Parts: sequence; structure tokens; C-alpha cells
Amino acid sequence: MPSGTNSSTLRWTSSDRLIVDSDGQTIAIIQEHDVLSILKHWSDAYTDQTIVIPCGEHLQSDPEPSAALLSQWSQDSWEPFNDALNEILDRAAGMNTKVIILPGAGGRLSDAICTLSWAANHQSVPLLIDPARWLTPSMMRDLKDHLIRFNTLCEELPNIWGVAIRSVQAESENVLAPCPIGSGLIDEQLLNDTIRTISAPRLIVCK
Repeated sequence: MPSGTNSSTLRWTSSDRLIVDSDGQTIAIIQEHDVLSILKHWSDAYTDQTIVIPCGEHLQSDPEPSAALLSQWSQDSWEPFNDALNEILDRAAGMNTKVIILPGAGGRLSDAICTLSWAANHQSVPLLIDPARWLTPSMMRDLKDHLIRFNTLCEELPNIWGVAIRSVQAESENVLAPCPIGSGLIDEQLLNDTIRTISAPRLIVCK
């Protein structure tokens, strides 16, 4: 089904890392720390909350693949990632905390194919899909093709909690930064024709 059918529309306020409903009530809190680091910063404040944890961050400011980045995507990197996630889920279960994982370039779930492959073996882990987070500067020249590919692969994901709709802008020559729909480098109609049609129970508009 299209994302706009039988799904709720939420708002992601990037300035305060909140996903809120139409009444301004907090639905989920985006965490600053990723899967491999959040355990060091675990807080009782997570009790009875829904938290969104990024899958990882770039090791350097350049988001394009490098030897350093490729090493963190290697097979050896999956064991510590999965071990950390299992500990996160164990802690969360004792606090009535719902954990959502946020894929993105630079982390272990660095693209749609990687995310789909991992999710096939972790079907109980809900995902917040933000396709713009998979984009890197070199992908912008074939942007439409990449968004269509993301759309197709995301339809196979087993447990999408929500889909974020936003654009990106060039923060520098090598860095893309999020920006609202209707601005930046992604035409709003292109978003409507691709990402907005992904089946999901929640559509999250980024402001």
C-alpha cells in the first residue's frame, strides 16, 4: 500500500531530535549516540520511551567510501554491532523502552541492500527508514535512479516502523546535510513519486 494510505503523518523536528504527532506530543526521540556507543550513555530517562538509534556514523567528514570506512563495513564489524544491539534490546526490555534503528551511510546499515540483507535475519527489530541518509555526494548525479532503487528495496523490508521524507543540501563539497521538503537538491515531486510511496505505518515529514 502507498505510505499515504492507512498511515499516520508525523513530524521530525531536527533541531530538538524529536518525532512528534499533529498535537506536538513526542512519539520518539532521536538519539545522538549510535548503536556502538549508546550503552556508555544509557539513561533511566529512556524508561517508557521510544528511542531511535543511528546505526553508526562516518569515521571522517568525507562520506564517500574510503579504506577506513570500508573496513568498518567488513564482515568482522557485524559481530560487535549485533552484540551491542542485543545488549541494547535486553536493557530496553527491562525498561519498557522501544528501540528503533536508523540506517544511514557511514554506519553498518550503509545502504538499502545492506539494510535489507541484515533485516532479513533481524525481523523483530523495527527500522526508521530515511532514504536521504543513504545518499552521498557522488550519488546526486543519478539521484532519481537511486531513489527508485531505494523504493524498490524498501518494499521488501520486514519491519519498517516509519519512513522519513526530506531533502538534502550540499553543506560542503563532500558533505550532504538534511533540509526540509521543498528545498535543497531533491525535487518535491520526485520525493512524492518515490520515497513517499514506500509502504509504512508512519510517514515522517522532516522540518
